[in-house]
Amino acid sequence: MSAFEQRTKRLFLFIVFGIAWGCAALALAVPQTPVLYLAIFAAASPLFAAYMLHLSNYTDSFFTHVFLSGKPNVWWIVAVFVPLFFCFVLLSSFMLIAPALMTNPFIWLLVFLAVLLQEIGWRGFFQKEFTRLPFWQSSLIVGAIIACWHIPVILVFFQGSDWHVLLLAAYFLLASAPLSFLTATSKSSIAAALMQTGLFMVFLLSVPYPQAVIVVFALLLMLNGLVMLANAVYPSLYRNAFVVK
Repeated sequence: MSAFEQRTKRLFLFIVFGIAWGCAALALAVPQTPVLYLAIFAAASPLFAAYMLHLSNYTDSFFTHVFLSGKPNVWWIVAVFVPLFFCFVLLSSFMLIAPALMTNPFIWLLVFLAVLLQEIGWRGFFQKEFTRLPFWQSSLIVGAIIACWHIPVILVFFQGSDWHVLLLAAYFLLASAPLSFLTATSKSSIAAALMQTGLFMVFLLSVPYPQAVIVVFALLLMLNGLVMLANAVYPSLYRNAFVVK
């Protein structure tokens, strides 16, 4: 691994962790600080880091580099279908009561925008720096780092418990490979953000119900199995998308 690749990855992590964890620390140190604005700033840190490092390291279009220039394709349908299937399985198996916020379209839009900012940075830019690592290794590394990055965000901005942190860490790890594979096949961070939004909201719906959480994780494991099969049959899909030109 070249020193250039190492430097880019380290700078990216320094920026995103510095901004997000710094915002969390500021919220704790100065309670009068508007938490919503800090949360938005923290959510945008992956996009900010990706854009700054792209300007200094690459000459191609930023939108092309982070998979924002692709046109809708059949994989966008997959991105919507998978969360709907998860939701159907949950609602047909359990009597779940959705919080009022989850039925608000504006909340869904906010979640999608926050997820898109992160998908652009994490998988659209950061994972492309792991050009010498195989699909599963790079996906799990990125998933683990994303889980760590979210810890203070969950604890400070959303008053989550240790149990919530553990559940979210498991979710981000299990969702990482399917999202990476979808990004590669669709050539679109938007498609990945659509699926991530749906999966995340289904996961949040299940959190108050331990048995439902187990079902969601089982479905994610099944999805990982399908991704494993698809990547074994068509390994070039990932390599062709995540090799930095």
